[in-house]
Amino acid sequence: MAVVGHGFIGRRVTRSALAGGWKVRTLSRRRPDRPTAGGHEVLVGDARNGEMLQQLLSGTDHVVFAAGTTRPADSNDHPAHEISANEGPLLATLEAMPSTGTTGITLMSSGGTVYGPDAPVPTPETAPLWPISAYGVVRVASERYVQLAARQHELTADILRVANVYGPGEPSSGSQGLIGVTRAALRAGRPVVVYGDGSARRDFVHVDDVAAVVVELAGRPDGVRVLNVGSGQSVTVTAAIEAVARSLSARATLEHRPARPTDAPVVQLDLSALRALVEFQPRDLAAGLADHSV
Repeated sequence: MAVVGHGFIGRRVTRSALAGGWKVRTLSRRRPDRPTAGGHEVLVGDARNGEMLQQLLSGTDHVVFAAGTTRPADSNDHPAHEISANEGPLLATLEAMPSTGTTGITLMSSGGTVYGPDAPVPTPETAPLWPISAYGVVRVASERYVQLAARQHELTADILRVANVYGPGEPSSGSQGLIGVTRAALRAGRPVVVYGDGSARRDFVHVDDVAAVVVELAGRPDGVRVLNVGSGQSVTVTAAIEAVARSLSARATLEHRPARPTDAPVVQLDLSALRALVEFQPRDLAAGLADHSV
């Protein structure tokens, strides 16, 4: 297996794949800060570099594309950059796959941004795609490019629309990753920033539950599949912050800021299609917050 992206999700996918007996080669923009496990090779470079991609994909039968450079809330400020930074590496990967004999791909897409604010709740994969951020628009375009390449080159593909991911290695600053940002603020004794009144609902899924799905589906390729991956539940932003505070035996102070136009009022994914393929019982938020595995 090859993994493009050695960030939060990519690292946990690699960990899960190694535990499942896969050999993994990862492409990272920077050198890892810790030694890699046996069976894991890390290449350092740019995913738009053709020679680097040939080295990455050589001898692999499946690639997981988990690279990303921007955050939904910031994407509308620089839409042109959003396109070049994210579509370039994906297109280069898709172009390299036929010549290396890599026949399958998993694209980590976004269940929180592709559907839009008027989607039914819970939201099935058949819901219309009406993103309200440049990030979501690019995720939809990425899905279409993967589907196009799969048809042209007879590839198998899993397009996974993932909910709000948290867990070990999560982002702890910036505008994305409520759980990680909240944990960091509480540990530092800072107020937790809330955009809007806190009533927006989010579907939080543990990163290791996501990684397990990626690896299991990669081992059973079957055409092109578009699947939601989440917890199947939703909680308000305020309730999520309170849950994090309880897990740390802390008390949260909230700092309210104006709501952001890029935030959907509700994210809650319908998991029926995924559960028809694999046995999937994601941990609930309390259990996930209690998991401090590295």
